[in-house]
Amino acid sequence: MDALQSARRDFRQRTCAMARAPQDPAAHLARLQAALQLGDTEPVQGALADLFVALPRADTALRQAALHLASARLTPYVAEAFARHAHGHSLPAITALATRWSVFAQPSADVPARVRRASPDHSRRLATQVVEALLDGDPLQAARIEHEFLEHCVSCQDKYAFMLASRDLRRHEIAVGDRWERVADWLEQYAAIGDRAEAPSPRNGCP
Repeated sequence: MDALQSARRDFRQRTCAMARAPQDPAAHLARLQAALQLGDTEPVQGALADLFVALPRADTALRQAALHLASARLTPYVAEAFARHAHGHSLPAITALATRWSVFAQPSADVPARVRRASPDHSRRLATQVVEALLDGDPLQAARIEHEFLEHCVSCQDKYAFMLASRDLRRHEIAVGDRWERVADWLEQYAAIGDRAEAPSPRNGCP
C-alpha cells in the first residue's frame, strides 16, 4: 500500500471515530492531522469546519490551536473566515466553509455547487498553467489557455486562482489585456466566501 492510500485509510478511520464521538476534541484533532497528510486542501478545510461546528463554542483555545495547525493549508480568505469564528462565535452547521469532506458541517444552499467543487489545489495548478503559457507558450495555445482560465475564474468565482496568476504575471512584468481588469472587477463584486448577492455576469464581452 502506497503512502497516499495509507493516508486515505487513516483519514476514513479517523472520520468514523470522530462521528462516533462528535464532541471529543482529541478525535477531531486526530482527524485534522490525518487530513493534513492527504496533500490536498479540501479535506483539511472540511475537517476544520466539522471541529468548529461540533465542539462547544466556548472552547476557543482548541479552535485557535486547530486553526493554527491548518492555516498554512488554507487560502487566506478561508483562514480569515475561520478566524472570525475562533473566539467564541459559533459556526453555523450550514456554512460556506463546509466542503464535500465535511460530516457535521453542510455547504450553504446559496453557494453554487460549482464553487463548492473548486479546490484550492486545482486553482493553483490552473494559475501556474496560465502563467507558464503566457511566459513561454505558443501564442495560439497561450491565447486558448488564457481564455479558458478567465472563463474558469468567472464561472467558478475562483478569486484565489485569479489572484495567484495576476501576482505572478506582475512579477514577470507581463502585460495583460483589459479582460483581466473586467474579471477582477467582477470578482470583487462576488466574493467566494460570505457574499450573498448575485453579481451580474461579465460574460457579455468578457472574457
